[in-house]
Amino acid sequence: MQRVTAALVTFVLVVFALGSPAAADARPKPRPTPTPTAQPTPTPTPTSPIPTPTPTPSPTPTAAPSYLDGIDVSYHQGAIDWGQVASSGKRFAFVRATAGSLTADSAYASNRSGALAAGLAVGSYHFANPDTAPNDAGNEASWFLRNATIAPGDLVPVLDLEVSNGLDSASLATWAQTWLSQVSAATGVRPIIYTNPNFWTTSMADTDWFARNGYSVLWIANWTTAPQPTVPAGNWGGNGWTFWQLSSTGTVPGISGAVDLDRFNGSSFPASLFVPTF
Repeated sequence: MQRVTAALVTFVLVVFALGSPAAADARPKPRPTPTPTAQPTPTPTPTSPIPTPTPTPSPTPTAAPSYLDGIDVSYHQGAIDWGQVASSGKRFAFVRATAGSLTADSAYASNRSGALAAGLAVGSYHFANPDTAPNDAGNEASWFLRNATIAPGDLVPVLDLEVSNGLDSASLATWAQTWLSQVSAATGVRPIIYTNPNFWTTSMADTDWFARNGYSVLWIANWTTAPQPTVPAGNWGGNGWTFWQLSSTGTVPGISGAVDLDRFNGSSFPASLFVPTF
């Protein structure tokens, strides 16, 4: 019995020893220290440069017109509302006073006074009707001076020379010189010459004598859409044009029918274009 008991005890001890882990195995195994994963350094996002503001350009000032607009009239235009003409921007008017040695324009007085009352600069013109009658140029000058009002502050008077009536260029030049010198002596100013390129080139042989001898102010009739008129006599002796009649079929408020449109070559009138106070 004791032998059996000892054997059982011995068996139990063997089984216990086999079922229990070894002492070394019973201790917890150390955990390995993890190797840190290298984090890549982030590449900085490039910063966009601060845009330089585009400067706002200063507006270019509008240039003042380099010319003044006007008209020329006779009895053909009928009754004129000069207030409306002035309100439309017209700054001056040439008004027919006479033609030849017998015709006085029936609307001259009313046109002149109406234009002046509306604040326009006003000048008077004579339509030349030259012929071979003795002293014809002198008679026409006297007729103009008798019927026209040439007052201080008016635009200087005008000789409208556009028909020859058969006179040759030398005779026409002499005729014009006579008329101009007589009117100059009476008024104290050198008149303006009105003509057109074709007439002056052919009937006046394109002479520059007038431009070189004190008649430097040219009023040229050249109906064209070009920006500048054609100027005869070597650009009028180098003086160029002063007034330009650019159309004969203009429309202007205050005038019921067609009217001649004119332009002054400048933004203001010089004192030399006005009849002075004596």
